[in-house]
Amino acid sequence: MKKLILLLCLSLFSFSFAQEETPVPELLKGVWLNSSRYIVFDSGYSNGKGAVPMMVLRSFYKRYDDRAAEPHAYTEKNKRPLNNATQRNLPEEISIRFIELTPQLAGDKIVLQEDGDEISADGISSGAWTMQVKYPREKEVCNIPFAVIGNKLYLNFIVKEEDSDKVPKGAFLDGNTMQSGNPLNGYWQDSGNASGILISRPFNSKELMSYYINENSVYHIRYWRTDMDYDGEKEAVFSDGDETYRVPKHLRVSGQTFTCVNGRGTRIRNIEKSEELPSEYELNSILVKKHGTDEKGNEFSYSVRTSTICALGKPYLELVDGKTIEQIIREDSEKKYPEPEPLFPPHGVLDFDWSILEDPPSNWNMRMLDLGK
Repeated sequence: MKKLILLLCLSLFSFSFAQEETPVPELLKGVWLNSSRYIVFDSGYSNGKGAVPMMVLRSFYKRYDDRAAEPHAYTEKNKRPLNNATQRNLPEEISIRFIELTPQLAGDKIVLQEDGDEISADGISSGAWTMQVKYPREKEVCNIPFAVIGNKLYLNFIVKEEDSDKVPKGAFLDGNTMQSGNPLNGYWQDSGNASGILISRPFNSKELMSYYINENSVYHIRYWRTDMDYDGEKEAVFSDGDETYRVPKHLRVSGQTFTCVNGRGTRIRNIEKSEELPSEYELNSILVKKHGTDEKGNEFSYSVRTSTICALGKPYLELVDGKTIEQIIREDSEKKYPEPEPLFPPHGVLDFDWSILEDPPSNWNMRMLDLGK
């Protein structure tokens, strides 16, 4: 399998939108939603610079769907409502392209690696990408890394190289499926640092948190943004008792370089350690089919079940099942909402005698709120 570092180094280059368009990944088909928006990555439109997504904001406490970003060709065919909170006549037209960080695995699809291994999904589809976004009136491309596991999309995720080579070879494995020990063990690289998929440039964090995990401990490795020249071969080390661990010194994420050690140093000091990951997580599951030859020259094959993506926390988006964006907008517009709560509590029937103005009582300067009670 290709080394993970080679996959991630693709983000070193600033891809021009004048290049050939990249297709929208199969796993992104359909309508995605969260509490504030609907997103259609594969709208079926492109503008020569990339695919053009649709983003519908669920504004006014989710009572109104605002078509904030969509292809201009779609706008010509589908008239926009006049009361949109964003631009009335012409929505934002955003261009997107995709760079693969881990192979897209879905259904029976098999991805052949350079070393002859065959990778496929173990029941649940998964993949990770960097989405390059070109916003109107923005000169620079914005990079948004994300991962998909099943019908959930995450912006906070870590990835690692598959470890199937660590399973011992032998003819007794022929046709079997092996588990690669604890799927969490190993070095996990932080690859997600965007605050959202928005109609304007999101915030990208200046720090990343990668993890080295073994049977007993989780080591937190902080990386920060730097202007150093990126070197994917350099390593940094840290120790815990008699054990010494090696991790990449530099990361390249969202087109920026991050380091875990200053200057020319290689030793990580004062590393944080815990017993588990700091938040709930979800792992993908993949099968790596491997081939070998026994001592007699007979060929055999076996599969290794392992994980390469670990999503942290809650998903950013979830897939809507079997509906188009037009159906969703129409259903939302037809919803009946209850009357809002009154601004003031009910006061009953006021019993007010106008004679009080002619002959005011001795306590006429009482509080106005007490009148009529």
